[in-house]
Amino acid sequence: MKFTFDWEDVVRGKIEIDAKNGLEAESIFNQMSLIERQEKSSMLRDNDDSKIKFVDFEWSDTLTYDEWKSDWDLTSDEWEEWEKRFNH
Repeated sequence: MKFTFDWEDVVRGKIEIDAKNGLEAESIFNQMSLIERQEKSSMLRDNDDSKIKFVDFEWSDTLTYDEWKSDWDLTSDEWEEWEKRFNH
């Protein structure tokens, strides 16, 4: 069974750019791809802020994370029982 997780993660970075002036430095920064910025930056994280926003799977409409945790926080045995119900 496939589950789709819509998630977000806030990442901050700090990068040093050698340039003639601030205008050029900002221009260089804006021309960098996200991957290039990440590779050249020191990454700053306050904590593990990864957040699941939505979950979608074949037995249900799209759920918010709160709905997922309250309605589908099942043990492996409970998942097996649900699978038997839906697939037979």
